[in-house]
Amino acid sequence: MRKESEVYYAEPKRSVIASVFLLIGFIMLGLILGNILGMLISLPLFDADYQSMASAFLDPTSSPNSRKALLIVQACSSLFGFILSPLVFWKLVEKRSLSSLFDDHYLEITLVLMVGLIVISFMLANSIVIEWNMNLDFSQFSGAFEEWASAKEEQLKELTEYLTRFESIAGLLVGLIVIAVLPAIGEEVVFRGMGQRMFQSLTKNPHAGIWIAAFLFSFIHLQFYGFFPRFLLGALFGYIYYWSGNLWYPIFAHFVNNGFTLIMLYLYQQDATDLNVEATESVPIVTALLALLVTIGLLYYFRKRISQLSLTQDEQ
Repeated sequence: MRKESEVYYAEPKRSVIASVFLLIGFIMLGLILGNILGMLISLPLFDADYQSMASAFLDPTSSPNSRKALLIVQACSSLFGFILSPLVFWKLVEKRSLSSLFDDHYLEITLVLMVGLIVISFMLANSIVIEWNMNLDFSQFSGAFEEWASAKEEQLKELTEYLTRFESIAGLLVGLIVIAVLPAIGEEVVFRGMGQRMFQSLTKNPHAGIWIAAFLFSFIHLQFYGFFPRFLLGALFGYIYYWSGNLWYPIFAHFVNNGFTLIMLYLYQQDATDLNVEATESVPIVTALLALLVTIGLLYYFRKRISQLSLTQDEQ
C-alpha cells in the first residue's frame, strides 16, 4: 500500500512549515478574490446598489435576494479559496502535478458505495458526541470565550437554517452544489490532499498528520459547540485517505456527509419525513453502539480490500 510519506517532500530550500504558511497565504488570497467576485456577481440582484447589498449581508432575512447573493458569494469563496488557489500553489509553488493529488488508483464502485455507508453509520454513532459537545459548559474555561462561542454558534445556526430553506428541487440542487460539492472538493484538497501529507512529512508519523489536519479542519469552522464531532469526522476522512492514498474517497465521504444532511432537511421541510437531522439529541445509546460497530466493520473491510488491490497491483 502506498504511504503518503512517499509522495510528499518539502523543497530542499524550504521547510514543510514554510510550505504550510505559503498554502495558508494562497487560501487567504483566494478567499478575498472569491468574496470580491461573488459580491460583484451579486450586485445586479440589488440594482447595483452597494448599500442595499451590504444591508442584506448584515441582515439576510431583510431582503428576498440575500439568499441568492450569499450562495453566490459562498460558491465563489469555496471555488477560489479552497480549490483554485491551493491548486495554483501546488502546481506553481510546490511544482507538483495535479495528478499527484487526484490519483484514481484502487478506485472501485463497491468501495465508493462502502464509503457512503461508512459515513452514514458514523453519523449515527457520532450523534452521542454531538449531544455531549452541544451541552459543554465553556464558562468554566473562560466566560468571555463562552459568550463569544455561543453568539457565534447561534449566528451560524441561523444563517445555515436560512440558506438551507429549500422551496423546490432546483433550490436543493443549487444547495447541493454550493454546500456539498464545492466544500467536499475544496476542503479535502486542502486538509487531506495537502495539509495531512505535509503534517505527516513534518512529524514523520501518519497518525499525527491525520489528527493535526482533522483538528485544523474542525477549528476553521469556528463552531466550538460542534468542534469534537467535526474533529472526529475529519479524522475519519483522514484515515480513509491514508489507507487508500486516493483523494476521491474522502471527497465522496465529505459529499455524502453534507449532501445526505441537505436531502434529509429538504424531505423534512416537505413533510416527507419526521426525522429532523438538525436536532441535537442523540440516537438511543444501543443504536449508536450498533452504528459504531457497523462503522468499524466497514472500515476494516475497506482497508482489507485496499490492501488486496495493492497486492494485486504489485504482482502485475
